[in-house]
Amino acid sequence: MKKLWCIAISIFLIFPAFANGEDKIESMLDKVDGSILLHYIETIQNFGEHPTGSEACNEVAEYLQQEFESFGLEVSIHEWKNNGYEGKNIVAILPGEKNSSIILSAHYDSYPTSPGADDDGSGIACLLMAAKIMSSYKFHYTIKFVAFSGEEQGMLGSQIYVKELYESNEDVVANINVDTVAHATSKEGGKLLRVLTDEASLWITDVAEEMAEKYGIDLSLYRHGNFPAGDHQSFIDYGYEAVFFVEYEFNENMHTPNDTLENINISYLTKVCKLVLASVAKIADIEFSVRIIFKEPKMGRIYFGEKEILRINKPYPIIIGRIHALAEATEKIKRVEFYFDGELKGFSYDKPYEYVYTNKAFFSHEIKARGIGENSSDICRMKVRVFNLLPPGPPHG
Repeated sequence: MKKLWCIAISIFLIFPAFANGEDKIESMLDKVDGSILLHYIETIQNFGEHPTGSEACNEVAEYLQQEFESFGLEVSIHEWKNNGYEGKNIVAILPGEKNSSIILSAHYDSYPTSPGADDDGSGIACLLMAAKIMSSYKFHYTIKFVAFSGEEQGMLGSQIYVKELYESNEDVVANINVDTVAHATSKEGGKLLRVLTDEASLWITDVAEEMAEKYGIDLSLYRHGNFPAGDHQSFIDYGYEAVFFVEYEFNENMHTPNDTLENINISYLTKVCKLVLASVAKIADIEFSVRIIFKEPKMGRIYFGEKEILRINKPYPIIIGRIHALAEATEKIKRVEFYFDGELKGFSYDKPYEYVYTNKAFFSHEIKARGIGENSSDICRMKVRVFNLLPPGPPHG
């Protein structure tokens, strides 16, 4: 017994990074290496232009697969077809204590004629660096490192991937998407990082700001409303919470043959990589007291009242008649509030958390549920297409 106790003390002293979550993050940040980030970008650039469907794009996919496997991660190839294109998403998995996942993503296809050093070799470099470092650590949630193709044609690869996650009821806690994050020419630009997201995902930005301040990462987040031009949008479309990190200063070399290593700011990229790494690591160990999701209606369905009558390939439901909403929330919940286009409509205090929207409505709208706990809350939202001619009745849950 004494021997075992001595071994335990020795392990604690030798590996202090595992003593608590915060020390773990600090130890990971110390491993971020700018020279390795440059190597990743140079390797991707040297494949030349690699638009989705090209042989060069397939070669980049093979390179990414090999790199992820060299880190000891579980790697799978997700093949997709969408809008006349086909390609591969590369998925590397670091299993956690729970199957619920945090997804860090970037896209590896380039715009035609461009070698894609910044767009999005920079995001892929962050993805590889984070995977390389985090593969030696343990986390509460599973972490997935996903390299998408088809982004330059309209997020085609991520659309199919996320749709399949949704249809298989996979629990995604958060997505952080990193795209075009290595260009900064001014002092101001070198200290700012744009973040684009929706209301439900603002907490991810809060976590990133906390990490920047706590670990002395010299970046401030410039908050935007959402802009649906990145792979994060595929997650938002299916009700998941996601943010899009992108450089503050527009890179005029983007989508041109001049998007090369010579126009990369490695000190800026290194700071972004540290912020991404710290944010993912922090979220991957959070114990959430309140989480809420819509169970009904389901996206990609047509309903006649409560009855599902047809499936469609869309990230929203079509509802003929009143909307019957059902939310699923964690145990520590006081009530669920139901909103329609931002207006509070009613409450539910007990399971099942249900509400029927009785107001007349046509075309595109948004429903939202907010779960209220003792010290925190969470929201979920869904775009719906609704055609309800029924006369208004008393709102009820």
